[in-house]
Amino acid sequence: MKCIQFILCLLVATTVLRAVPDTCSNVIVPLNVDITRNLTKTLFESNAVPFIQPMVVSINATSNSRLFDGARIPKKVDKPYFRVSVNTMVGFIQDGMKWFKPTLDLGPRTNVGDELTKYGTLKIVDGKPVYTINPNYGDTLGLATSLMNEIFRDALDSSMLILPEKAPTLFGYQPDTRVLLPTTENLLALLRARPEYKVLLASSPSTAAQLDSLVSRLKLNSYLTLPPGANMNVLVAAVPQLEIGSIFGTEIMIRFIPPVEFDKNVGKFAFWGGAIRHSLSQYFPEDWFDMAAQFGYQGTNLKNTVGYTNATLDATATIFNFNLHASKRFWEVLDLYSGISYETISVNSTYTYPLPQEIQLQLGLLPLPPSPGAPSNPDLPCYPGDTSPQSSNIHSAAQNIKWTIGATGIIDAFRISVDYSVSQFNVFTAGIKYTL
Repeated sequence: MKCIQFILCLLVATTVLRAVPDTCSNVIVPLNVDITRNLTKTLFESNAVPFIQPMVVSINATSNSRLFDGARIPKKVDKPYFRVSVNTMVGFIQDGMKWFKPTLDLGPRTNVGDELTKYGTLKIVDGKPVYTINPNYGDTLGLATSLMNEIFRDALDSSMLILPEKAPTLFGYQPDTRVLLPTTENLLALLRARPEYKVLLASSPSTAAQLDSLVSRLKLNSYLTLPPGANMNVLVAAVPQLEIGSIFGTEIMIRFIPPVEFDKNVGKFAFWGGAIRHSLSQYFPEDWFDMAAQFGYQGTNLKNTVGYTNATLDATATIFNFNLHASKRFWEVLDLYSGISYETISVNSTYTYPLPQEIQLQLGLLPLPPSPGAPSNPDLPCYPGDTSPQSSNIHSAAQNIKWTIGATGIIDAFRISVDYSVSQFNVFTAGIKYTL
């Protein structure tokens, strides 16, 4: 969970640090800031799911482990029994889960002519069309955003905006994975090559000049970088649980971890779950082996504030499991067991995030760090920081078929178990259980 902070930073720009005096020497261009916000949000939302999907797959397989350690459930008992256990899961991350191919989804094409009408007015003066952008900033931003999305699409097609062939997922690791952005000259060339621009240039030069001005005012960074990943090879989890039985060959299992802050980088994490398990072998005519069916439903919640940018995460997951498992007891001290599980997970996350600090530095929202020994005052009012954090709602899901094989040793009231599960994400588990 320490690595969840990487989900919130799908864009990190690189800047050259230089000294800044204690006076306001910066120039903030609102249009540059807002266009950068739009590009940041688009790149974030285009890559958030593939970046975290391996984690979703692994959480699904890991959370659905240790639901059974044998299939014997007594049909009748003199009094209810309670089993308390502590279970540990270790998942092994495969190389294929460490990489993904980045994308930039700019949505469907728009008609620039319609956008001009939406954000400005067209008049006939002395027999010639004259276009004027509406005077309020919202219309200027709306037109610039629509126009830039079209030009970015052209830049992708013409290889002026270059995405890397691969990037690390949360589990992988590769520093300095760059998304190369077009220069202002590239953007102007792409604008002037568009058919509608050529029509405007011939029919309404003033309109073409205004579009030229919009693009020329944009000063983008030369590249952005995707997060390097956490370089993880294993995933470790632990959970306490309680089993209560048995009524008509049926047991109830409960898991629960209250909201706790294990680490300031993790935030407040809560886990809960329950399952009901019913003996099928009680209906067999002979006592060949034990068999049971189980249905489980679990959930998690994570709330976190990440890093110096105060980005916030609120993520909720629901996890489902249905399994059939069987076991055979030997000498009353050993259960060998195996089972097949069908599992699903659905994660809904809300991210609220300002621009990364490096981008704020380049946009003039924050003062650049000084060189050693130079004075600095980061609290100058002309450096407001990002005062309009963005929000994104991300949904991710996974399904899994898992085969588990294991063994349980029985020593008086104790059960000591180990097993191994094979699926998209292989998991080794161990647990110790005490029956009251």
